[in-house]
Amino acid sequence: MNSPRRQSAWRRPGSRALIAAIGISLALPSAASAASTSGISAAGISTATTKTAATNTAAALANANAADAGTKPGSAAPGLASQAPAPGPALVPAGASGLSQSSYTVTLPTGDKVALTRDTSGGYQASALPGTTSRITFSDLGKSAAQADVSAYPDSAMGYVQTHLLDRQAFDVTWLAAHGDTGANARIPLTLHYGGTSSAAVLSAEAGKLAGAKVLHTDAGTGDVDLSVNAADAGAFWTALTGGTANVAAAAAAATAHAHPSFTGGVTGAWLTDHKAAASAVPTDAPASTVTWTITKKKGEADFCAPFAYLQGIQAATSCPYYPTLVALTGAAAGQDFIPTAYTCLDTNPCTTYSLTFDAPSGVYLAEDMGAQFYSHGLQQIVDEVAPQIVVSGDTAVSTDLDAAAKYSVDAPRSAVDLTHYINTTRPGPDGVYYAIEMPDDSGQDNIWTTPTAPVTIGSFHQSTFWLRGQAPLSAAVTGPSKVTLHPYYPTYNNLNAGEPSFQRFAGTTTAQVVNVGTGTAAEFAKVDVHGRLVLMRRASGSLWIDAKQLAAALQAGAAGVLIDPRDDDPATLPVVPVKPSWWWTKTAPVSIPFATITPDDAAALTALLGKGPATVSVTDHGNSPYFYNLAFNEERQIPTTLHFSVDDSRLAQRTTAFHSTKPATMEEVESIVHPDDYFQLSFPSVFAPAPSTVQQYYGPVAPDLIWMRGARLSTDNSVPLVVAHTVFDAPGKGTEDWFAAPRSVGAPSTPANVEQTGLPIGRLGNPTCAFCRLGDTFYPLTYLVDGANPALIDGPYIFPASATHFYQNGVELPAQQPNGIPVYQLSDQPATDRLTVDESNLHSDWTFTSRRPQADGLPQPFGCVGVLLGQSDPCGADPLIQLRYNAFTDASDAVTADARHRIEITPYSMVDPSKPIAVTSMKVWISVDGGGTWTERAVSCSSTGTFDIDYRVPALSKTDGAVSVKVQAADAAGNSVTQTLTDTYSLTAG
Repeated sequence: MNSPRRQSAWRRPGSRALIAAIGISLALPSAASAASTSGISAAGISTATTKTAATNTAAALANANAADAGTKPGSAAPGLASQAPAPGPALVPAGASGLSQSSYTVTLPTGDKVALTRDTSGGYQASALPGTTSRITFSDLGKSAAQADVSAYPDSAMGYVQTHLLDRQAFDVTWLAAHGDTGANARIPLTLHYGGTSSAAVLSAEAGKLAGAKVLHTDAGTGDVDLSVNAADAGAFWTALTGGTANVAAAAAAATAHAHPSFTGGVTGAWLTDHKAAASAVPTDAPASTVTWTITKKKGEADFCAPFAYLQGIQAATSCPYYPTLVALTGAAAGQDFIPTAYTCLDTNPCTTYSLTFDAPSGVYLAEDMGAQFYSHGLQQIVDEVAPQIVVSGDTAVSTDLDAAAKYSVDAPRSAVDLTHYINTTRPGPDGVYYAIEMPDDSGQDNIWTTPTAPVTIGSFHQSTFWLRGQAPLSAAVTGPSKVTLHPYYPTYNNLNAGEPSFQRFAGTTTAQVVNVGTGTAAEFAKVDVHGRLVLMRRASGSLWIDAKQLAAALQAGAAGVLIDPRDDDPATLPVVPVKPSWWWTKTAPVSIPFATITPDDAAALTALLGKGPATVSVTDHGNSPYFYNLAFNEERQIPTTLHFSVDDSRLAQRTTAFHSTKPATMEEVESIVHPDDYFQLSFPSVFAPAPSTVQQYYGPVAPDLIWMRGARLSTDNSVPLVVAHTVFDAPGKGTEDWFAAPRSVGAPSTPANVEQTGLPIGRLGNPTCAFCRLGDTFYPLTYLVDGANPALIDGPYIFPASATHFYQNGVELPAQQPNGIPVYQLSDQPATDRLTVDESNLHSDWTFTSRRPQADGLPQPFGCVGVLLGQSDPCGADPLIQLRYNAFTDASDAVTADARHRIEITPYSMVDPSKPIAVTSMKVWISVDGGGTWTERAVSCSSTGTFDIDYRVPALSKTDGAVSVKVQAADAAGNSVTQTLTDTYSLTAG
């Protein structure tokens, strides 16, 4: 029996220059207009690899570079992957001076990796690469959207930045890229400062102990040692510098749990060599004024705050800064940002009011601290402290009252909890300077607040949020002796459904007695019998994770699962919900026991019950959510006093979404929303679902000017690009969507009309490249994979291996040439009869057409010609090849039932306008169920829309090879024709 959808040898070119040229951009809005991203471009985000039917030339270079760098996952126990789940890749436009390559992979001093990828406008975008263990907050600042600098701040380093141990410019991604510190063999230039007095030999020896470090220069007089750190060893270097993996865990939550940051070996400072933040960013010819930003929170819990504890000795505060910044939008310092010269608590025990002092010249400013925090019932609350318009003409004071902060909340028609969300603030000035910052959160908690503001009167101000909500993954309750509802959280939503998750879920419902084992030491387990029971376990004191050894002890003792108590006896170690497993940092093998974190209040109540006697808890994993709400909200000019949003069916587009797959897999979807006022968008993994499956998705509130950028791929193809869709949900109501449906053929995607009608420059969404087009006398046989079930999907572009294609002009075969790695054909400048054949895997296509040198550019929007990106300047046009799209109405397993009647819908179209069928004078269709051994011609009927319906009957499964093959011949009045065969292109089932 033949297998449908056979593996193909079509390939992605290895040339970096080619990939850049194909461009396939991750473009975003310019300063003048909105755009989008998700960090998904026309080709999506992926590593380079072979893929069924073709290889993608436009793989987003971020992950391709990660693959080039030789990134490898850690060892894993069966069924579990040791790498941490990928963080939300936050994409921002980063037009950096000094950059010219198509992409860069930049390794941060922490070992986290960030990719810069050039878009069609010539600017660059940045994204966090998979495997990053720390949340990364991106900021983007420049005097224009095309010339801006991006910084990427990992949570694991913020405690060191806050306490001035680590220079903030150590995370200047564009500087690192511009100075060649990229790629697999990159070396990060770092300078360490040692306190005390030591000889050069002693300092060199001490610095040389750090993993991956090569000592370049030592100055005993200053105590400075210049290092070159191998990028591949940066994670190990960071671990050594911060005192080992335990301290790394503390650092990873330094900004949230405020563990004390410190470097080892006497190091008291670190910065990028020759790139240290100036003591003052004030221009020398501009007099500085003092800007004092006072933040007050009189109500709420008082907790440990690292900056105040380590800079002033104050141990408790009702709120805590994260990374406050003053950004100049106009004036002598326009395009620069300032950090505080002082953090000062204005009262003590606890600190309820603090001031941040900046030195800045006259101008208009934004003050922002996205990531500031306070605690409520032991749970961290994130607040975007923002003062969007501060006019400085002398010493200036501004105040923010956190007690007046508004909490984001969302209601949907069906019961739904937060699965992941992001917040994005953009502040353009009147003269082109803009600042943007964004931050994702996949903790599953509704914990985002923003301070209300007055309307801006200079420039514009925009804040957007995205919310993915769905059925709660997990629930728990004490069932005896009394009933108490618990609030459990898995380590992250983003990894719940992966084929090899980095933690284990509970299976169905587990009801068992609970045993308190403290921190799970051997001595504590020796005192109790936990076999078949749930254990309540705390982290080791001072640790920010649950250690693999603790979970392994529970597993070895026969426990049914672990409930993690997030509290700590150390007041400097605040509760962290959810608690992460240690192997996300240590890369050791995960432990195959289910665990979840409960809230501090839950832990206190359960501990109290256990102090009185036995207690029983029931934990239920609800499986994959059968529905998802994808919601986007925007605030313009100001932040209102109320941020509660409610949507009903009248504001939602409902889509019954089928994720097709021929074998069990996990579907991962990435989303981003393009709003006319956005300068960049955050894109990150959102919907996760099994495949094959069908889920209900709701999008809203519906809007005619909002483009949803969605990309998806299957875990069975997790090293290939995302398949991308640009969609406008402009009206409520029901509909259907199919992803990855068979049969797929070669051709070009179709851009929905309402996407073009938004007025947004579609090219900035990521121009798809013209398929089978001619630029001057050069013919480019690039293509996409397309299907009739969802013609708008962008899957490509791809190239064929040279051996698979043959081009004939007036009956004479032309040799293929490969400039920049792309197979092309040089044609005669005279009109000719041309023939192109493709014979690869299960696809055979034979086109006859008349090709003419274009006299002017004639491509439909939003397509571009790859030759232009390669430096050619001749006019580019679409050759009139007849392309075919197929919709076989398969189920989610890409199958139809045997011994039954079915139909195929075939749409002939051309690259001249892929959104519209073309008129053909003949159409013949044959069906085979024995791999092409026997063909049966079927009747064809043409609909009023220009598509063709073919009715056919499949015999009993035993009389087939288990799949359907299709052969088509079509011709038009101009003499263009195509013969196309798709062998074993979708499956048959017994029904």
